[in-house]
Amino acid sequence: MASIPLTESALTSLKKHLHARYPEIRSSHLTEAIAAALGCKSHAALQIALRGSQDNQQYVLLDDTSFDKRLQDLGYPSHPEFRFESLNKGVPDLVSTAPPSASGIEYRTERARAWRNMMVCAINEGIRQRLFTLHPDNYNWAPQNDKTSRKNGVVFHFNLPNGQPASGYVGDGGFSELLIHVAVNPRGKKWIQCHNAGFLAGDAFAGGWLERERGSWLQWTPSQFSCRKPLLRSIANIEVHPHGFGDRGPFML
Repeated sequence: MASIPLTESALTSLKKHLHARYPEIRSSHLTEAIAAALGCKSHAALQIALRGSQDNQQYVLLDDTSFDKRLQDLGYPSHPEFRFESLNKGVPDLVSTAPPSASGIEYRTERARAWRNMMVCAINEGIRQRLFTLHPDNYNWAPQNDKTSRKNGVVFHFNLPNGQPASGYVGDGGFSELLIHVAVNPRGKKWIQCHNAGFLAGDAFAGGWLERERGSWLQWTPSQFSCRKPLLRSIANIEVHPHGFGDRGPFML
């Protein structure tokens, strides 16, 4: 799947490129199909979602199957080969979320799932707080062209969906990647910025990288994880979905 920021300008650009590919589809029908791809029952529902997203930087996944099904409901032939990913170069705001190797990555153990959940929660919160976006070379926490501030990064605070307090850290990882750390029951800013800080940072600690150059996905590094045993199951069982990025991708050296 691909994702897109929920803004008028991004959706207008998407519709323009879809209309160029499928000129036979009526404009109003294309609008309804885009709404379906974004999980909305109608264009009117999408407009409500757009108004609600004005104060939040929200990325939404585009569902290829829902797009095609809505067009079929409107009387058009099926296009089972269509993928929003194929528009990636034509629509600047479109974000790829799945590298070819994604299907081979699975979170089989409690430790792997807990690492994944902590990282996804921290990235979601960083996006929500407008510290960064999923696009390359975006570092909202630092003044423009201030490479020192980019490298030093910033610490932010939030709660996990299960109510546990957490702190996150984001810094410039180079090549448009973001270095992400997160600690549960944190012990202060000093430790969470340290690579593999472990229990010095909190009762649980996870670290990794968010790819943004070739697309946007969490790079697979569950070895960068430590957790007190009583917390492991509760963190592993958190239900959390990535806000517009993939939750599995290769770790690139």
